[in-house]
Amino acid sequence: MKNIIKMAGFIAGLIIIIGLLGGPFRGGYWYLRGYLADRDCRIAGIQEEPKGQVDVLNVGDSLADVAITPVEMYRDYGITSYVMGRDLQKCIETYYAIKLALRTQPIKVVLWETHNLSKHQSGFDPYIIGISEYAKYRSQFIKYHYIWKRWIEGPGIRKYFKGYVVNEVVTPYEGDMPYMNTSDTEVFKIPEDQLYVFDMIYDLCQKEGIKLVLYSVPSPHCYDMRQHNAYAKLAADYGLDYLDGNIDLEKIGIDMAADYFDKDGDHLNLFGTRKMTVYLGDYLRDNCNLTDHRSDPAYQSWADQLSAYEQEVKDMEGKSYPKIEDELKKRKKHRPDGSEESGTKGLHSEY
Repeated sequence: MKNIIKMAGFIAGLIIIIGLLGGPFRGGYWYLRGYLADRDCRIAGIQEEPKGQVDVLNVGDSLADVAITPVEMYRDYGITSYVMGRDLQKCIETYYAIKLALRTQPIKVVLWETHNLSKHQSGFDPYIIGISEYAKYRSQFIKYHYIWKRWIEGPGIRKYFKGYVVNEVVTPYEGDMPYMNTSDTEVFKIPEDQLYVFDMIYDLCQKEGIKLVLYSVPSPHCYDMRQHNAYAKLAADYGLDYLDGNIDLEKIGIDMAADYFDKDGDHLNLFGTRKMTVYLGDYLRDNCNLTDHRSDPAYQSWADQLSAYEQEVKDMEGKSYPKIEDELKKRKKHRPDGSEESGTKGLHSEY
């Protein structure tokens, strides 16, 4: 009995300590100062958005990260959106991303890029990952404990605009066309562990009165007709809308030689993202009963960000942050004392 009491006391004490550490490890604070890993920045950044102003949440893996540019969606439609995707985002991470956003934002529409539904975790992985993500959702100390590494390495340099990072590198797609065989009736089997989480997200959106919309970014590397058929069926079974950019390439106006930044046609660059922003913006305007906030002074911060965004577009012409970061690492490595290069604040002009 004494051992049980000691164990319970230890666990209780650990919970209290972790709770107390949560304050100094608040993600939004460190996000603003550049001390979070890129994968976490969009998640933490929602904490620093003006409360009660984000109507559309865009979630999914790295394909979602390049699906819309929220500043341009606000400029052209008055729709307030935020990119809350992350590289290799798992469905359970998508679930907790939505829950985190709902703490401060009255989300009306969730745009879910479907590619992360294709991932499968075997064995006990879904349970372990589920427990891990729940713990990270409850404790920012657990989620952002690694920031001490960035204190040593120095802050990151990427600039986020409502979760979008500008990338203007152009790499022509080198694969076969067309890559979608519309006569193919085969259906990809969505893994059961992902369907389980899909139900969680669907139920959450139903409970919160959120319109859930499935969509797929044009990506020859990630999509084929089998997946289109699977997601179209899933959407039909749940009464959801599904927009597939891989089928609507001509409607979107995708240029396979100019709208990607990798030769496999995996990710859109800024020019492709702009076209997807119009594609999804037209849908949101016509089907989601969203308010145009451009004439509302309470949303002036969205308009104010436009000039900084336009300057970033000029500064990043032909550039990408991964390449800039790699170059800075090489410079640092070759300095005798291992210190940072001087003048990194003006690095955009150096490339």
